[in-house]
Amino acid sequence: MAEDTAKKTSVLLKLAYACGQLTDSVPFNLFYIYFLYFVTDVVGLPAMYGGVIALVVVLWDAVTDPIIGYLSDNCKSKYGRRRPFMLSGIFPLFLCTVLLFSTVEFSRPLAFLYYVVIGILYWTSYKTYVIPFFALGAELTQDFNDRTTLRGFAGVGIYVAVWLVSAGPMLVLDRVTASGGTESQSWFISAILFGLFGLAGGLICWKATKGKEFIDKTDYKVEGNAKLLANYIELFKLKAFKRFLMMTFVYNIAFAIASAAFVYIMDTNLGLSPAKQALYWTIYSVLTISFVPVCNIISNRFGKKQSMISLNIICIAGCLFYFLYGIPNFTHLLVFTAFYNIGNVCYWSVGYSMMYDCVELDEYVNDKRREGAITGFSSFMQKFGSAIGMYVTGGLLTLVGYDGTAEIQTEHAMQGIVTVNTLVPGLLIIVGTIFITIYPVTKERFNHLLEAIAYKKEGKEYPKEMLDKLY
Repeated sequence: MAEDTAKKTSVLLKLAYACGQLTDSVPFNLFYIYFLYFVTDVVGLPAMYGGVIALVVVLWDAVTDPIIGYLSDNCKSKYGRRRPFMLSGIFPLFLCTVLLFSTVEFSRPLAFLYYVVIGILYWTSYKTYVIPFFALGAELTQDFNDRTTLRGFAGVGIYVAVWLVSAGPMLVLDRVTASGGTESQSWFISAILFGLFGLAGGLICWKATKGKEFIDKTDYKVEGNAKLLANYIELFKLKAFKRFLMMTFVYNIAFAIASAAFVYIMDTNLGLSPAKQALYWTIYSVLTISFVPVCNIISNRFGKKQSMISLNIICIAGCLFYFLYGIPNFTHLLVFTAFYNIGNVCYWSVGYSMMYDCVELDEYVNDKRREGAITGFSSFMQKFGSAIGMYVTGGLLTLVGYDGTAEIQTEHAMQGIVTVNTLVPGLLIIVGTIFITIYPVTKERFNHLLEAIAYKKEGKEYPKEMLDKLY
């Protein structure tokens, strides 16, 4: 199948799919931006406790991601492989969001246990929706550039969600405390409000994507006797997919550290009020949303690999500069954000499109379409990296002497917060960029791959030299 005959998605379908991104990105970013801060500064647990909680619950999520992907690949529902799972995860996720950001008056050990248990339930319901949601994207279009555009629309959904769950809680905090309420009450209200946004987005996506998959429903079952472990060992042999996984792993360590530590720069180093923090997150969201079409245009013009490499170089340069210079005020915070987020946006909008392209490689090599397994394995590496990043953040904050119960932090602690936000992510993104450079799927090779699949279905031989270096 050549690229010009591949099915493309309508603008309305792209918008509906982007709505579904809210159900992913609202709980995801609420956790990574604020959970560590919530348990240290609102609940009152030590930073290391928060890091361990995050490590345990996100590792649980990571380990079970491939299982959900495998199960959705083998689902035989008349409603498709993905949508039944999506619906079953939406409502429990809303409930767990509220419970996770509720303050409990327990002893430290019992509070630790509470947040571990609720965190496990939170991520279980999250993955039940998200893994099939991502896999669904690969079933909506097989066009190389249209996949990038579809993920570009979803990228806007990501940063709309980031704006909601970053600026929103600070606005709620400002209003609740001004009315005589407590910080704990404000977080409970925020969890309800923003949980409802995620719930609504998922339901819109679930409804609008009904019957839009391009693949034949008779192909839903991969193999009745397929084994879970063997399934993933087979996928890991694909060179392109293996390199994508390593890129994902390293990037998400970096992004988890930067996300978890960033609130400490605003609150501790710069002393920004909740209203000023809400203003920052609003500007942040405008910047990042404006970067999404830029990344999309560059990617469709020059290729996914080339766009990610070039934009990551800008991101790395910003991280290293501000490690040396420091972040002394609000203006420099915004400039640093612009440098950092050009790489961040490119990963979240273009990176997942690269993952989709591994589906056709698997189909050609192994005669199977395993969008769920590929998404699940990718999510495993994402969450594994994120869990390590969250744990490392708690450890680094402890190492530099941060104390969430202290009114004033030491100079050493504040300098350490800058390092955690700049140098550490910058070095990790350098490593991730190296893996991008050796990722073999390009637009030209992908188009040859589609033709090779069509030839194979017709029992014809395709010139192997045209697929050189792909696997």
